[in-house]
Amino acid sequence: MKKSLLTGLGLLALSPLLLWIVCVSLPGHLPQEGYGRVKDSIVLAQNGQILTRLKSRQLRAGPWLGKGEIPPLLEQAALAAEDKRFYLHPGVDPMALVRAMVQNLLANKVVSGGSTLTMQLARLLNPGPRTLQKKFKEIKTALWLEARLDKKAILRQYLNRAPFGGPLQGLAAASRELLGKNQHNLAPHEAALLLALVKDPSRLIRPENRNRLRKRRNHILKKMAQNKAISPDALAEALKMPVVFHKYYDPNPAPHFTRHLNTFFKGTRPPVIKTYIDLVLQRKMLHLAREACTKNQARGVRQAAVLVIDNNDLSIKAWVGSPDFSDPDAGQVDGVLARRQPGSTLKPFLYALALTKGHTLAETIKDEPLGLIVSGGVFRPVDYDQRHRGPVRLRVALASSLNLPALRLADSVGVEPFLRTLRQLGFKLPRQADHYGLGLALGNGEVTLLELTQAYATMANMGKKGRAGLWQGQAGQNLIPVLDPYACRLVADALADDWARAPGFGRHSLLELPFEAAVKTGTSQKYRDNWCVGFTGSYTVGVWVGNFQGKGMQGVSGITGAAPLWRQAMLYLHKDKPGKLPPWPQGVERVAIDPHTGKLPGPDTLATIQEYFSPGTVPQPDQENLEKPVNPLKLLAPFDGAVYALDPDMPLLLQVLNCKAKCSREVTQSKWLLDGAPLTPERSLLEARLALKPGLHTVLLEVKGPWGEASQKAGFRVMP
Repeated sequence: MKKSLLTGLGLLALSPLLLWIVCVSLPGHLPQEGYGRVKDSIVLAQNGQILTRLKSRQLRAGPWLGKGEIPPLLEQAALAAEDKRFYLHPGVDPMALVRAMVQNLLANKVVSGGSTLTMQLARLLNPGPRTLQKKFKEIKTALWLEARLDKKAILRQYLNRAPFGGPLQGLAAASRELLGKNQHNLAPHEAALLLALVKDPSRLIRPENRNRLRKRRNHILKKMAQNKAISPDALAEALKMPVVFHKYYDPNPAPHFTRHLNTFFKGTRPPVIKTYIDLVLQRKMLHLAREACTKNQARGVRQAAVLVIDNNDLSIKAWVGSPDFSDPDAGQVDGVLARRQPGSTLKPFLYALALTKGHTLAETIKDEPLGLIVSGGVFRPVDYDQRHRGPVRLRVALASSLNLPALRLADSVGVEPFLRTLRQLGFKLPRQADHYGLGLALGNGEVTLLELTQAYATMANMGKKGRAGLWQGQAGQNLIPVLDPYACRLVADALADDWARAPGFGRHSLLELPFEAAVKTGTSQKYRDNWCVGFTGSYTVGVWVGNFQGKGMQGVSGITGAAPLWRQAMLYLHKDKPGKLPPWPQGVERVAIDPHTGKLPGPDTLATIQEYFSPGTVPQPDQENLEKPVNPLKLLAPFDGAVYALDPDMPLLLQVLNCKAKCSREVTQSKWLLDGAPLTPERSLLEARLALKPGLHTVLLEVKGPWGEASQKAGFRVMP
């Protein structure tokens, strides 16, 4: 009996040894070094230089730290956090298991696992639900690993595989992306912080759990001090440090672009992705965007975005989503993809649709007050300068971005066809036409800079639409005709016409370049957004300026906010070769017209201008004018519609206007009238002088001769 008892006790004492022998004798595979087949993709600029590495969706890790690459400070932090008797046990710590069992029984729930660092490595190598059966498998694997690897190798495997939240894995990656440092440069509080995360990374990393994370970090720091890994002074200093995660600086000059690029690869990404990004151009556009924001910061400008498309193949050459990707004030928001109201930048597509439907740039349209019935009353829109110019040609209305003519034109062609055209161009406008109403012509929908710039590139390609190219070899780049080529070229000519732009922007504004370029600005309500988009035959450039919070800027319009940046971009792109507009399609006619009526010259036409017409749209001669007798009298000054301004530095008595006329027949008698009051002729019957006074005035000249009589009048305005 006594002998049997002794035998049983002996076997019980030997059971751990027997368990160990069984476990280490089982077949198995040593863990490999490295992260296996899951790799980052290298993104190249057009010249072959590396833009960035796209992190794997399954894993953001590396580099794998080999022998001697893990600092002692981090090793000590790991032991203090996870396994203080790591160098004393064979992979399983019986004391820790017993302690965990007691704690769990007392708490009536699982509060401690008792796992050694080696057992945690076993779990990382073979993840799964935490069950009792799984715990026994971890014990078996831990014993097996300890019999084949030295302690340093096990610790290295664990720290390279430890989770740090989401797809972030491994000490090197966590140190780089969470703290912005190499692992060799970490301070004690930072080393403890990283190891504190491993316990429950997805929860502890949240901002609302900072206090819990701080307590966990401080607990590890105190254990490190007990283990003589850090001095008492270092402990005191480390405990005072806040819990802060720093953003890792990525030298990638196009981070918004590469982030968007990454969304196109749903399955396995190619190891190398070559883009069309011009690195020199990208850095230049980034610099210009930063300059623009700095210059206008006092006026509420915080952000800017720039997109450059090569019209030859629709490839994206530069993509600036914000001036500083690392800016905590929404720097990672992508201004190229953000949806904003585009202001007047949709007007060119409205005019292109109108030209397709038979309208011409020569015909006139009213720039007069307009009342629109809306819910709650009547909306009375105004032009930017709150002036009314009467009848204006479509060319002038478009180039000067006049709102009232655009609304009338939208009413003429129809909101539904206009919305359909915009959708064909690639604009994702989800609501029905009656929701937008005529306001769609003024940009009351929301678009992205990418959609807008692609649509202008379609116009530059004579109405052929294609998807902007992000990387070389991208599928689906076939061009589809969506706009009439004649309409596109006519609109481009109007947008490049500095004379036609003068009523709205004045002559020689920032929009006038030393070469041909079509350009349009836009400003949303309350100056929230500035846009400037334009093209030559070679490039299309889109610019947005504003701030991502949607706050209004202080009087910053498209011409003062986005236009200077667009101008600098265009001048840089064409520094070696001046830009020019695409060639005219065959069949376009250039015809002289009356600038006031938009029709062919008639008997009363004082001067003509040249206008372009697509085939079959040249205006026909007015039969009434053909039958009307020719008036031999022409009033040269003032001409009808003239505007004069008083000089504040000159005495009012000296500010006079010399009125002149010519007549193709002999004049024996004349009468000059100003607002019905007679004027005294000067040296000639066809000359008179009048004193300039503020207001609207009418001059009438009546002449007689042996052939009969004739008259001519002109209305003019004198500005105070």
